[in-house]
Amino acid sequence: MPPFRSRRSHAVTATVVAVLLGAGGAPASAAPDPDTSSEAAQQLRELTREAEVLTEDYKSAEDRHKAREAELARAEAAAKKASGRASEARSEEGALREEVDALTAASYRGADRSELSALLTSENPDEYLDRVSVLRKLAGDYDTTVDTVARATEKAEKAERRAREARDAAAKAETEAARLENEIAERKAAMDERIAEVKRQYENLSQQEKEDFAGGGSEDVGSIGGTGAATTAVNAALGKQGSPYVWGAKGPNRFDCSGLVQWSYEQAGISLPASTRTQIDEGRSVSTSQLRPGDVVFYYSSASHNGLYIGNGKVVHAPTEGQDVKVENYRDIGDVHSVRRMVG
Repeated sequence: MPPFRSRRSHAVTATVVAVLLGAGGAPASAAPDPDTSSEAAQQLRELTREAEVLTEDYKSAEDRHKAREAELARAEAAAKKASGRASEARSEEGALREEVDALTAASYRGADRSELSALLTSENPDEYLDRVSVLRKLAGDYDTTVDTVARATEKAEKAERRAREARDAAAKAETEAARLENEIAERKAAMDERIAEVKRQYENLSQQEKEDFAGGGSEDVGSIGGTGAATTAVNAALGKQGSPYVWGAKGPNRFDCSGLVQWSYEQAGISLPASTRTQIDEGRSVSTSQLRPGDVVFYYSSASHNGLYIGNGKVVHAPTEGQDVKVENYRDIGDVHSVRRMVG
């Protein structure tokens, strides 16, 4: 069923359609006003799915921007270090070249370096042996130093090449970070417009329609037994039952779906990114038949919603506008997209 559109929201919808297409989402078509409270609740659910997609896209852009900024910092540090090493290598090469020049000058200051010359100019065998020893040492030193210069030159060239590559990487990361800043701004504008539309539609519902929209109450579930990071994360999320849903919120007292997952795992010492788009790449995939507490269940074809499996077929999640963090049967939330095990 296409999502509900009030007449005053048509201009907002037209603005958002282009962004939805760029974000990989499908634009919604206008629909007549609903005739029943159940239709109003259902159409608002679908509208919130669109807002949720935009919110997760926005948070994903923020995640990618942070990653590029971290990459930029690493690249700049690597470039600085590589440039320092290249400078040291060139200094070493310069000192060795001076030594080669000195040995070369000593060899050609009117002296013949051949052993025949030493024999003809020596007055006795001992003097000859001394001269040959000096000549051999001079030749050995010269050859060794020349080899060392060659290695130093190669080392300097490699260091300079690495420095150039690091500077290029830093420039690329900086460009990507700037592009993502613009993308974040565009996605946030689209997200804010759609969320405002959701809020208007929700406030226009009657009390009965709001109850239809909420879809029933939540079970009051206490903490689960067990040890480990997954259990800690589940109990952290269960401790937030009743906390209000707020678009884009990451805790500690207000949450959206991915914000609750991220915050709960933070309490267990596990760092996860902020959006469903990036959380879905964490951990490893498991099937629904393998579900165990702490697994993150993703929903809808867009994977724009998620929650923490707590056992016994239940998930704790932050649902949507007008609803608090609650526990539901994991199959009642929506079509399961995938399941990821973050630890273990």
